[in-house]
Amino acid sequence: MKEAEPAAVNSESGTSSSDRPPNRPKLYLLSFLLFAVAFGIIFIIVELSLRYVYSGEGGETRDHVVQADYMPAKMKPNYQGRIWAVPFRTNRYGLRDEDDFPENPAPGEYRLLSLGDSIAFGLGIPITAHYTKLLERRLTESTAGVRYRVINGAGPGFSPSGYYLYLKNEGLRLKPRIVMVEIELCNDVTDEALIRWEEKPGQPGSLERIRGGRYIVGWDGNFLATYCRGPYFFERTYTYTVFARRVLNLLYRLWPPEPFASQACTYYSVGFDRYLLDNERIEEGWTRLFGALEKTQELVKQNQAQFLLVIMPTQYMFDPATGPYGRFAEGLVKRAVAEAKRRGLPYMDMTEPMRNGGGKSLYFDFAHPTEQGNKVIAGELYKTLEQRYLR
Repeated sequence: MKEAEPAAVNSESGTSSSDRPPNRPKLYLLSFLLFAVAFGIIFIIVELSLRYVYSGEGGETRDHVVQADYMPAKMKPNYQGRIWAVPFRTNRYGLRDEDDFPENPAPGEYRLLSLGDSIAFGLGIPITAHYTKLLERRLTESTAGVRYRVINGAGPGFSPSGYYLYLKNEGLRLKPRIVMVEIELCNDVTDEALIRWEEKPGQPGSLERIRGGRYIVGWDGNFLATYCRGPYFFERTYTYTVFARRVLNLLYRLWPPEPFASQACTYYSVGFDRYLLDNERIEEGWTRLFGALEKTQELVKQNQAQFLLVIMPTQYMFDPATGPYGRFAEGLVKRAVAEAKRRGLPYMDMTEPMRNGGGKSLYFDFAHPTEQGNKVIAGELYKTLEQRYLR
């Protein structure tokens, strides 16, 4: 039998190699790598599980948007899908249910560009019943030799800062002669409260892009309602979205801020973001909202076009059962009208036309008009444009 070889002995120290302490730095590195791999695997499992649970809420995908360089999300070009059970598609410009058309108008073509949020987009109704197409048909039928094109450049979740940036980066290429901007105060003020402007270096007050807010395009292309400051990659995950919602909901229960905690408030929120919407932030939202509208009007004038602000009321104002909530919503419209006058913004207030046209019955939720409501809006727009813009 072969005898075991003796362990090597260090002649200087007198210790054998088998007695040496382990290489601690290598063990620490190996432990860290194993932890990182285990954490990564767990995170991926949790992320995919949450995506499976949340990505198909309501039975519809929400992959109709892409991230833009200048805003968190814009409509995806050449898309077909459904929102609120209504089929829609976009053309190469990302415009809802429009055939592709050249950037330059054809001879005898007069273009109007309509900007806004889900109301101007036409959430819940087919495009043929939306006020942009009703207005387009009526204008064309009333004027021989002129082909009117009312372009729907709106998108769900958009807000006035985004309208300005879309117009600056893309919309003006379509050569509109009138730009109409729809706003609804319950929603737009809180949208603007949660974003931040990025300015051009050396030009205070400029607006180059917007960051943050409560909407972002997830890593899988789905539209996520969350709270972000970035976009940073972790904010685009379902894990972060669920975590942020739970934490913000908990904070609101523990320390509810103004105005939601003590007022009959009709400012829109998606629930978890109420903790962030204190009075200071909401006032910043008002400032950004009308600052963006003022910039939009200036940009429109620089391009020899005309501007019209369309102020939309909410259903609360026409429902006696809402009591103080209706009065609060009415106060928002009055403040918007006063601000438009102060800044010299041409506007139309849709409150009385909607009241006279049917009031509460013209809405299928707090803000979105029915098909009949869109007829009322189109009729009032036609009268305003004929009297003030097209003579």
